[in-house]
Formats: sequence, C-alpha cells, structure tokens
Amino acid sequence: MYDNPKHIKDHRVNARFNDDEIEAINSVANLTGLQKSTLVRKATLRLVEELKAEFERNLSGMEDAV
Repeated sequence: MYDNPKHIKDHRVNARFNDDEIEAINSVANLTGLQKSTLVRKATLRLVEELKAEFERNLSGMEDAV
C-alpha cells in the first residue's frame, strides 16, 4: 500500500475539545472540505514546525550572546 513504510501513520494522539472549539473546527473543515481529523493533523504539524523553528531561533540567539 505504501512505497515507504515511514509514511504509515500508526501512532494515535487523543485530544478533547469543548463545544466552541469543536464548532470552530467543524466550521473550518466545512469551509476547506477537509475531514476534521485531517484538518487537526495538518494544523498540529504546522504549529509543531513553527514552534520548532522558533525554539531553534531562540537557541541560536542565546548561543550568539555567549
């Protein structure tokens, strides 16, 4: 099914949302045509990359100050 076994998604993370949060997720999913799970996965991975880059910038700035 997958050419590369690294592409298999077999790790699961559960999250809970309140009514307002799930309404916002549903709204964006409907607007984009994405499934809720796909939307949340994409948003999570985007945020993780942003946070990682920010951390690396901050770490680099601290190394420059030394």
